[in-house]
Amino acid sequence: MKKKWFWIGGVLLAIIIAVVVVGFIGNRNEPIDDSLVMEDPFGIEYFTVPPMEQVYVNGIVKPEQSQDFNQETTLGTKSDLQVENGQVVEKDTLLYSYTNEELLREISKMTSEAARLETQRANTAYKQQLAIDRWYAASDEERENQTLDEIYMEFNIPDIDSQIQEAYTMIADLEAEAYTEVLAPFKGKVVIPEEITANAPLMKLISENFYVSGTLNEKDLEKVKVDQAADITVVSNNFTTRGKVSFVDTTPADSETDAFGGASTMSSYPVKLDFDSLEGIVNGYHVQATIQLEENQVWIPAAAIHTEGEKSYVLVNDFGTVAKRVIQLGKEKDQEVEITSGLEAEDEIIVSSKEALQEGDILDPTMMEVPLPEEE
Repeated sequence: MKKKWFWIGGVLLAIIIAVVVVGFIGNRNEPIDDSLVMEDPFGIEYFTVPPMEQVYVNGIVKPEQSQDFNQETTLGTKSDLQVENGQVVEKDTLLYSYTNEELLREISKMTSEAARLETQRANTAYKQQLAIDRWYAASDEERENQTLDEIYMEFNIPDIDSQIQEAYTMIADLEAEAYTEVLAPFKGKVVIPEEITANAPLMKLISENFYVSGTLNEKDLEKVKVDQAADITVVSNNFTTRGKVSFVDTTPADSETDAFGGASTMSSYPVKLDFDSLEGIVNGYHVQATIQLEENQVWIPAAAIHTEGEKSYVLVNDFGTVAKRVIQLGKEKDQEVEITSGLEAEDEIIVSSKEALQEGDILDPTMMEVPLPEEE
């Protein structure tokens, strides 16, 4: 009897579990009751940026000029570096030098030869002057045996002078080759590697001016022109600054990958962008540039614009978090302001809110939750 009731109880329990599971699955497909949705606690009024045609350029920040300096053993013995790591040097600053010991020995020999010739000239000049003095002291009859010009030719001091000049010229040429100064070819920052290896350069000089080296997809090539304005955003920290297109290459890049190493299904074309300001820009940063193609700029409510010093910005809802967008202002009319750069299509601009908001505030707490794995 007990086994019978146990069996009946098990069946009832299975039925109850089945009903609960079916009800749960069914409710997942039903629309959510609006009464259960949490109201916006901030009371935010948004303005959404309308769609607009834009071109995106992925790129890397590079210095305008960069040069490696390697050991040149043929030039002789290298001196110590005359600059320090991180030092900013002007053009033609002495970086280091070479001394060729073999040439120095040749210089020593030529210097001795020049000294010998100088002594020879002094002795010859003394003897010549004695001969001239005797000639003037002689009678007219004695002078007929040798003329004054013959005396000058006999001692031939100009020939010795020529040999001396040639010796000093050779010394100067040897010194120019024996001592080699390595000067900075442009103004820049010195970078000295921590470890010196056989293949590593002695040092590197990097200019303080940077640009974006990026690529364009072939479908956007005809749309981008030199001098077009661009918003340049650093990928790692979302910092945005202004720039413009300075060069567009119509020859496709050799590599079939973009600046981040991703595979490309179309040809890519090199493009160069210059910065309006280098504040916040570091050599090697990965960036994305947004080039707006439409002539008509976006107009937003003036109430949405904030200022910080000389900069203007708006706050946007960036996937549930308040983010700051630095913008460039244009004309004003009827409580609206023209934005010439800084915004992207579909940006949700915060015009007003009941609660004060600042960059980093969380608007959607669910964005901070760890999502549960989906059921198969």
